[in-house]
Parts: sequence; C-alpha cells; structure tokens
Amino acid sequence: MSRRQTRGEYIETESGNRISRKAVILGSQHILLGGRSTILPECVVRGDLHRPSSASSTGTAGASVNIGRYSFLEKGVVIKPPFKFYKGSLVYYPLKIGNFVSIGANSIIEAATIGSYVNIGSNCVVGKFAIIKDCVLVLDGTVIPSTACIPPFAVVAGNPAIVVDELPESSAEVFERRARQIHALHGATLTSMKIAEVKQSVFDDDVDEEFDLMHDFTVNS
Repeated sequence: MSRRQTRGEYIETESGNRISRKAVILGSQHILLGGRSTILPECVVRGDLHRPSSASSTGTAGASVNIGRYSFLEKGVVIKPPFKFYKGSLVYYPLKIGNFVSIGANSIIEAATIGSYVNIGSNCVVGKFAIIKDCVLVLDGTVIPSTACIPPFAVVAGNPAIVVDELPESSAEVFERRARQIHALHGATLTSMKIAEVKQSVFDDDVDEEFDLMHDFTVNS
C-alpha cells in the first residue's frame, strides 16, 4: 500500500488504489489491494485481525485481507477476517475478495472468500466463513449466514439468504465493465475531467443501463 500522491480527501497508491482519508484502515501491513480499487469514507478494514504466526510474513501468504482489482467499497462498509476458537484460543483466518467486486454502503463482510464479478448491495451481512462464488448478485438487505456457500451466477436475497434467480452468462462481462466505469467516474470527480469525456474514452455503450436492466429483471421476476 505504498503511497504515490494525494488528491484532496483521497490517497492514491502506486497501483491506482484510492483510499479515503476518512476510512479506518487498521493493520495496513496485512492488507493487500490488487490495484485500481476504491475505499470510500467511513469504511473499516481490519487488517490488524490476523494469525499471530503471520505477523512477520509478507506478501499474499501474510495478508489477513486481500482485495482484488477494481473493487469498490462504498461508505460504511466493514471488512473483518472471520474467526473461530481453536484449542481455547481465538484464531483469525484470511479473507479474500476477488476482482471486480462492488460492496454497497453499510454492509458487513466476514466471509472466507468472495469470488470475482460479485455485486453486494447495501446493508448486507455476509457471515463468518461464508463463501460467495464468481458472478453473484446479492440484493440490498440480504443476510448470508455463517459458513453458507453461494453458487456462481446466483441472485440471492432475504434473511437468511436464498437463491431467488440466476444471472445470465454475460453477467461477468457486465460486472467487469461496470466496475471499470465506476473507477473511472470516481476518478473524474477528483479531477477537472468531465464525466462525459470519461465515459466516451472508456466505454462504447451505456453499461449502467445494461446493469440496471439485469438488476430490475432479477428483482421483479
């Protein structure tokens, strides 16, 4: 998480990650960001919760939180590695988030693994050691129980979460293009570049409309 330059409220790393100065990042030496990911204000990332044996480790093996490329954490998201008691001691386990993952405002994540091309809505809870496979849409307010496993291409909702629909095979491409657009548009708000220019330079179509149509279909079906 080496720092390159400052843009007002945000710190940008060498690999293009943007981290709000109003986010709470604990144990940064145990947090890996894959590149071009964004952490908004009021987020909490608990890299300080790690196995004691990993205290002197470096790289992926020593990371307690690993967040992939083009991931976007909205305001108030809390990321905490899962834990369990082992032989009378509290032991934390690594939390891995894949590429092109969006997590909505005020969601709490204690999963073991979140795959790539995943969109988690606002006010969600992902319980300890839960596994979310690639290409999953988690609707707002969903509670995924501890140790649950969400299959690929699933749309889940409810408390506890159940699969309510399936995503089309094209969802990975849509999620990736949307994640790239969100990163570009967020960057535009920190510079003098016009948003219209960003859209024109990065995309050939309106990916927001495509994502909204897919989201609306799953909600109303």
